[in-house]
Amino acid sequence: MTNTVELMSVELVIAADPSIKIVQSIGSVLHGVLMEVVGTEYAGQLHESGLRPYSQYIYFDKDKKQYIWRLSAVTADAINRIVRPMLELHEKIFLKQKRGHIYIKSRTILEETCYETLINKFWSSDSLYTQAKLHCMSTTSFKVDQQYTIFPEAFRIYRYLLRQWNQFSTFGTMDTDLLLGALETGAFIKDYNLRMGIYGLEGVKIRGFRGQIVMQFKRNPELQRILALLSYYSEFTGLGIKTALGMGGVKSEVIV
Repeated sequence: MTNTVELMSVELVIAADPSIKIVQSIGSVLHGVLMEVVGTEYAGQLHESGLRPYSQYIYFDKDKKQYIWRLSAVTADAINRIVRPMLELHEKIFLKQKRGHIYIKSRTILEETCYETLINKFWSSDSLYTQAKLHCMSTTSFKVDQQYTIFPEAFRIYRYLLRQWNQFSTFGTMDTDLLLGALETGAFIKDYNLRMGIYGLEGVKIRGFRGQIVMQFKRNPELQRILALLSYYSEFTGLGIKTALGMGGVKSEVIV
């Protein structure tokens, strides 16, 4: 079994100068910080390839009364070039666009794993996963027919996650054609508590949704494992458009 870390999530507690308001759309500014850290060569490679092997977003933890910057990556390369350097960042960072500083108060590694371990987590268990709760922490949207979606659809969510898995997994891909039809009928939205979200990006207001979605899985043990795996994977990839810029941040809870 490989010991290489291929999936990683970290959280940084941040604060800012009084002149800077920490809102979710500051994620696009923090993306600029990430690209400065990784350097022009790797940033160029990411841009050229069109791949986004990382996601990041900002949210406010009401219990701790703190702003959290969560950053995840889904390849060993992205972990070593993006996530680990962020853990070493100076605690005081100047944001050129905001003409002020943010401050990193603490850093926590939430999870380090690999694709093989993740597969085994769901396939070696006798548990039958019946539901997943997806908490959309930052504005989430999909672009469909040149329009931004303001409401989630189960098949669109799992089609997106399947594509991400097949793009980045080092331990087996899944037959897309065979699975897509099954995914479309295998999960449905049982409940939700959502509100409209607006994400400001370079003068454009992108509409989407925020809040909780409860996915119900139909009774099919193998399909339930796949849906549970993809739901769990969403924590690392995010959902929908512009996950590198702070949109589509997800916390997931898989339920037996």
